[in-house]
This record gives sequence, C-alpha cells and structure tokens, in this order.
Amino acid sequence: MPLLDIAVLLGLVLLNGFFALSELAIVSARRPRLKMMADNGDVGAERAMRLADDPSSFLSSVQIGITLIAILTGVVGEAALAEPVADLLARLTPLDDYVRPVASALVVISIGSLSLILGELVPKRVALSNPEPIAAFVSGPLRAIAIGGRPVVVALNVISNLILRILHVKEQDGSNVTEEEVRSVIAEGVAAGSIEPVERRMIEGVLGLADRPVRSIMTPRREVFWVDITDDLETIKTELAESPFSRIVVGKDGSVDDPVGILHKKDVLASMIAGGAFDVASTVKDPLYVPEGASALSLLELFKSQPSSTAFVVDEFGGFEGIVTSHDVLGAIAGALPEEHDTPEDQDIRRREDGSYMVDGRASLDVVTETFAFNIPQHAQGEFHTAAGLVIAALGRIPSEGDTIDVGAWTVEVIDMDGPRVDKLMFRPQGAEAGTTPAGAGI
Repeated sequence: MPLLDIAVLLGLVLLNGFFALSELAIVSARRPRLKMMADNGDVGAERAMRLADDPSSFLSSVQIGITLIAILTGVVGEAALAEPVADLLARLTPLDDYVRPVASALVVISIGSLSLILGELVPKRVALSNPEPIAAFVSGPLRAIAIGGRPVVVALNVISNLILRILHVKEQDGSNVTEEEVRSVIAEGVAAGSIEPVERRMIEGVLGLADRPVRSIMTPRREVFWVDITDDLETIKTELAESPFSRIVVGKDGSVDDPVGILHKKDVLASMIAGGAFDVASTVKDPLYVPEGASALSLLELFKSQPSSTAFVVDEFGGFEGIVTSHDVLGAIAGALPEEHDTPEDQDIRRREDGSYMVDGRASLDVVTETFAFNIPQHAQGEFHTAAGLVIAALGRIPSEGDTIDVGAWTVEVIDMDGPRVDKLMFRPQGAEAGTTPAGAGI
C-alpha cells in the first residue's frame, strides 16, 4: 500500500475540507462584523464581503472544486487502494471470488467516512465557531479560485439560469433584512446573554411603534381631567388642586366633547403670583390634533416637530376621543412608567398573596401578554389593545361582573365594572377557584 497514494488521498480530503470550511464561513459570516473588521483595516474582511455580495460565482467555484475533488478521490482511492486491500483480504479470509468487490466496498466506505468527517463535518463545525475571522482568512485563496474558474462558472450560470427560467423560478433579493429577522437576532442575543431582557423589551417597543395606533396608548375621553373655559380663577384653583396633572384639558359649554385647548398649571400659578386678572381663554394653549388610527411612530415625529408634548386624539368625524402625551409614547417603548402621584393601587398589574393578579382594564395588551405569557391569535391581532378589550372580544358583548374567560394558562374573571367599562380583572392560574365561564368564552 504505497504511502504516496495515501498522502495524495489525505491531501484531497483536506482540500475538500478547505472548500467546505470556506463556503460555510463566507455564507454564515455576519456582515456588520465583517464591516467593522474592514473599517479597522482588515483587507481580508473586505474581500469576504465582496465574495458574499456575488454568491453565484463564489458558490459555483466552490462546488466545482468539491465535485472535482470527489471524483479524483474516488479514482485515486479505487486505483491505489483496492488492489492492496484485495490481496490482504485474500491472505486473511476465505472469500476467494468475492475478494475484489469486498475490497472495493471497504475502500469506498473508508474513503467516504474519512471525507465526511475530515472533509465536511469538522471543517463546517470550525467555520461556525468563528466565521468572520475564518472568512477573512480564506477570502484571498477563494477569490483567486473564483477568478481562475470564471469561464466555467459563467457557462454553468447560463445553464442554471436557463433551467430556472424553464421552471419559472424567480430569484429573490436576500439582501433586505426584515423586522422578523431583527427580532430573531435579538432573541438569540438574549438567549446568549449579550442582550438584557429589558433591552429586548425596549428594542421591540421601538420596532412596534409603527404598528401601534395612537388610540392604544391614549387616555380615553371619559378619564380626561378637564375644566370649563367659563370657570373663574377660584373654581379653577380648586379643581387644579384636586388634579395631579400638570396639563389640563379645557372644555366649553359644560362638556369636554369639543375641547378648546390645554391649560398649564404653571400659567395659572404665574397669574396668581402676578396678581392680575385671570382669563382662561387667553391662557389656553392650542393643542395638536392626531387621528386615532395614526401610528405611535408618526405621533413621535409630530412631537419632535412641535413645541407641544400633548395632543388631542380625534376620530374620523373630528370627535374628541382622548389625549396622548410624549410620556405615553415613552411608556409604549419602555413599559408603563409610574407617575409621581401613583400609589400601589394605581399599578396596572398587582400580584396578590394567593398568586393571583389584579389587572386594570386599561392595562396595555402588550404588557398583559408578556406578563402572563400567552399569544393573541393572528386573526384577532390589532382588534383590541387593552386587557378590557381582550375580555370584550372573547365574550362578544359588554361583560358583567363574575364573567370569566380562559387565556393561555390563566382564568380571567371580571371583578368590577364601571358602567359599561371594564374596571378590574382577576387573573388566576387555571384550576384555581373562580366564577362560572360562559359557553364559548376564550381566546
């Protein structure tokens, strides 16, 4: 069994491993990492990016090399090793007429196993362990191979494109990064420990701004604190003393259905200090208006372009629906932010000693689904934005106290109603004592 033949076979297997290593390293290398390496002066990283930008010529060159190596490995192995192995088997076994085919089978299995381990599995594991530096290292030889094999590659690409056209297969541009891919990368970062869970929530909050309507983060009209434009200073002082808010909606004709603007507490205080006559109409600030279906992202852009941080939310008929502030937008990104005047009872979600949770009906659906680890069905997404909306959608009617629904691993019971508004909900682990679930209730 000549050592030179074995050395040639081993060299072919290792060369196959080089191609497998190079292919996977270039394909799996992260472009931002390569870009950073290239910006720091790594020429190999820049070459690797160019190879990744032209996958047709690069992959074709690699496949040509792997195919040629496989053919050469089979030819050399059969010619060089089959006869010596057959002679050895003839001396050691009574196979006689079957020696040659058995020897050929053993050679094929041995070379195939060696090629699979040293020529595929090990190189690819190495490539995945640190793809960017490896891609930068192999980019030079690969580029030379790609240039040398260009005529063959061009011919093969023409044939491949012709076949794809016959099969009506259209190539897609894979260079565009989708939002789902970004979320997937973030999730992988959290699992690896490189991104904190709170950072993930904020990043996903930013990504969701464009899909989140203003009505999902506004304070609804019935909960807006307001004063009438005809109120005198003493009345306004009394009402402002009862309000924890720094900006107050100003209504007219005894109603907030058609508000005229925003009154700042600091303006009232300044008037009191000056000691002059106070006129609400001259102190009111003109509000910004935003349609209820506008995205939170467009609202953020509006706040950035205007000096006001409060906007009136209106429906398609111009009716007043509620108010929204920059604080609400920040809450959509970072999660619910407590106000200075908030008490523990004001929290949207409060854990009780028995393991159940008291949830405000106005609690954001995003916060609720994250806290209680359940998903909204695809057909229902975007239909409601609060815990109360979840219950109403499941029941198909205005709830009554004691109604329950099942969501995920939880049973949700309506604890308190404020007229037609769902005020308080109780989330209990399923199986705990609860009220009666109406037929068909569930998400």
